[in-house]
Amino acid sequence: TTSHIFQTHYTNKGIIPKSHKISKVTEEFVYKELCKLNPTKSTGIDGIKPKFLKDGAEVIKGTITHIVNLSIETGTVPEELKSAIVKPLYKKNSRLEVGNYRPVSLLCIVSKILERAVFVQVQKYLNDNNILYEFQSGFRKSYSTDTCLINLMDHIRMLVSKGKYVGMVLLDLQKAFDTVDHEILCKKLEGMGIDFTEWFKSYLGGRQQVVVANETTSEPGIVSCGVPQGSILGPLLFLCYVNDMPISVKCKLLLYADDSALIVSGSDPQAIASLLSKELESCRQWLMDNKLSLHLGKTESILFGPKKKLNKVESFEVKCGNETIKHVKSVKYLGLQIDNDLSGKSIVNEIIKKANSRLTFLYRCREMLNFESRKTLCSALIQCQFDYSCSSWYPGIGKGLQDKLQVMQNKIIRFILNLDNRAHIGNRELAKTGFLKVPERVKQLKLGHVIKI
Repeated sequence: TTSHIFQTHYTNKGIIPKSHKISKVTEEFVYKELCKLNPTKSTGIDGIKPKFLKDGAEVIKGTITHIVNLSIETGTVPEELKSAIVKPLYKKNSRLEVGNYRPVSLLCIVSKILERAVFVQVQKYLNDNNILYEFQSGFRKSYSTDTCLINLMDHIRMLVSKGKYVGMVLLDLQKAFDTVDHEILCKKLEGMGIDFTEWFKSYLGGRQQVVVANETTSEPGIVSCGVPQGSILGPLLFLCYVNDMPISVKCKLLLYADDSALIVSGSDPQAIASLLSKELESCRQWLMDNKLSLHLGKTESILFGPKKKLNKVESFEVKCGNETIKHVKSVKYLGLQIDNDLSGKSIVNEIIKKANSRLTFLYRCREMLNFESRKTLCSALIQCQFDYSCSSWYPGIGKGLQDKLQVMQNKIIRFILNLDNRAHIGNRELAKTGFLKVPERVKQLKLGHVIKI
C-alpha cells in the first residue's frame, strides 16, 4: 500500500512517522494572527476587508477561534471559505493571448487564519521529524534559492576539481501546482503520519472560483485538482506531494519546489549521458504515476567540466524515450545563468548588462533625484543584481571578472555621489554611500548564510 511504501522510506531515513493530530487553537493565537494581517491586502469573495478584522481583533477573536476550532474538531471546512476570486495579471507579449496572463487568486481572509492554525502545526511536525527531503529548498524556513544554488555550485565544483565531468538535466514540469491529485496527496499525508486527512479532503474538495476581468464576473467554476492558489497551505502541501520524488532516482536530485535538477558525475561523458537517460525515464515514470507532466521540449541537459576537456567531447546526448533532450552550453537555473565551464562569464555579463541599462535610465532622471533617492534606487534596482546568490558563484570567478564587477560598482558610486566619470572611488566615497566593495559585500552575505544555519 501507499502508506507501507512511505513507512519503509521514512524508516530507512531513520524516521518513524507518528500519528500526528491537529490540536485546537487558543484565542491568543488567533488574536496574534489577526494583528499580523496586512490592512492593504485585497478582500476575498466575502468582501470582508483585512483592516476590519485587524482593527476588531480584540472583539472578534473569540468568534474566529470558535470557527477555527469547530473546523478542526469536525474535520470540515465551510464552503464559504473555499471560494476564490481570480484576477488575470498581464505578464508579457500579446495581450490577446490568454496564456500571457498570470492568474492571481484572492481568498477570504478568515480562511487564511484557519489555514495558519493548521499550517503551523503541520510544518512543526514535518520539521521536528526531518520528514521533508533534505535537498528541497523551496518554501522552507532558512532555505532559499541561495541554499539550492550554493549546494549545486559547490557540488559541481568539487567534482570538476577532481577531474570528473558532471552531467545535469533540468526538468520542466507543466503546471505542477495546478495538477496535484487530491486523492494521492491525502494518501501521502497519511503516509507521513498526519492523522488529519478528513479535514484535508474537505479543504481540497469542492473548491470554487470566479474570474473577474474588465469589471465582469464569470460563472463559478469547480476546481477539481491542484493546491489552492494564494493559500497558506498550498506550497507546503506541494512539498509533501513531491517529497517521495527522490525515491524514483539513484542520482543526486536537487529541488526548489517544482524546479528539479538531476545530477550525475563520472569520467566518461557517454556513460554519464546514458545514466542520465535512465534516471530521467525513471523520474518521468514517477511523474506520470503522480499525475504530473514533464515538458520534454523545455527540459535541458548540460555537461560541466574544465574547458579543455569539454572541447574534446564530441557529443552529449540525453534521451527520454525516443526524444532527445536539448543540450546547451549555458543553462538558466533559478535565475542564474550557469556556464558549462563554471567560469561565471555569463553571470557577470548579465549583471553588467542589466546594471548599465538601469544606470542609463537613472542618469536621465538625475535632475529630479537627491542623494537619498539616488542611493535608494541604486540599491533597489542595481545592487540587488550583484547580491543575488553571489555566495554560490563569486568564489569561482577569476580576477578579471571580479575587476569588471568592481568597475561597474564604481560607476554606481559616482552616480550616487554625483561625481565625474573619471573620479577615483576609494574607501571615503564608499563610506559616504554605505556600500561595501564587491568582495566585502560577498563576505557579508556569506556570514548571513552562516548565521541562518
